[in-house]
Amino acid sequence: MKLKNSIAWDVVAGLFTWLLVFMLSLWLMWPNEKLWSLWPWVIPLFLLNGACFYWVTRSDERNGPLPPLVLCCYLLQLLTALALNWMLPLGYLAILSIIWVSVLPYLVSMRKAVFITIAVLGLWYGVDSALEQSSMWITGLLFSSFHFFALLMTHQARSEQRARQELQHSHQQLLATQDLLMMASQQQERTRIARDLHDVLGHHLTALTINLQVAGHLTEGEAKAKVDQCHQIAKLLLSDVRESVSALREHQQFSIYQALEKLLTAVPGVRVQWDCPQDAELADVKVAQQLLLIVQEALTNTLRHSQATEFYLSVKPVDGFLQLTMYDNGKVAPDWKPGNGLTGMKERVASCAGTLVWQIKDNHFHLQVILPSGLQL
Repeated sequence: MKLKNSIAWDVVAGLFTWLLVFMLSLWLMWPNEKLWSLWPWVIPLFLLNGACFYWVTRSDERNGPLPPLVLCCYLLQLLTALALNWMLPLGYLAILSIIWVSVLPYLVSMRKAVFITIAVLGLWYGVDSALEQSSMWITGLLFSSFHFFALLMTHQARSEQRARQELQHSHQQLLATQDLLMMASQQQERTRIARDLHDVLGHHLTALTINLQVAGHLTEGEAKAKVDQCHQIAKLLLSDVRESVSALREHQQFSIYQALEKLLTAVPGVRVQWDCPQDAELADVKVAQQLLLIVQEALTNTLRHSQATEFYLSVKPVDGFLQLTMYDNGKVAPDWKPGNGLTGMKERVASCAGTLVWQIKDNHFHLQVILPSGLQL
């Protein structure tokens, strides 16, 4: 809905429409002395209406329950529109309520948005009918169609935005998984090369070394010196092969920082703050995969259920283990119960001989996971 570091285009459109209504109203009031006498009330009400609309729509995401101050601004936007409609006999002022209704799909479900829109329309044209002592059903019907058109278009835009966010999040998960699979493939290839060097080349070099040692005992003179020299070279080569095999087996760790960076960069719908040492590693591909899936599930729960705007992750190596701490700034529902996501995380942690603990702290959900790193300290 909102462009990064800028005002969203739909907000620009809303403000431009509000400005047109404002300027047109002043222009129509100017030649009418009775109406122009109301300018000390009309101008502040218009400015307050526009300011409230901007304040409500200025955040990056307009999801779920509003903060008290923003909710007050949203209600004040409607009240100022009703007050202007009551003060000025200008039928097009219903456009202000259309602007107000266009934000509803970002705050409540579509069903609730329809009921609220019907209530607002009833109040708006009920006041008009009472003031003008005439039937407003034609005007009300026309403007009601515009209200529901704005409602449906915003709902459609919101649905498409959510679909794009889910697709982007799934794409990031795919990139992180691909990166993990690539590291696992590299580990398997290093293991195969180390095994082949040890089993094939190492075996033949050992046999060559033994035969050269025997040949050194069976020869004399200059030939013996050459055989002994070859024996020393073969022993040195065997030592080099063993060191290479050891090096290949020792450098089989997975970079946790690299995997998490792919997963947590520019997550749509929530701001992620994470802290992980760049040298944090795991020796077991299974543990690395489960760790990545656990973080994915925690992030998915934040996006779907907590209505949070920020997600926090901390990764710390502690005595041969990796300690993960995750929480967000969303609110836990009073009737909250552990679901399939949390059960799945417990099973993943248990399969790696780790531990998982959760708690509700300051009405926020905190999750702590400890997994064995498999590294020798």
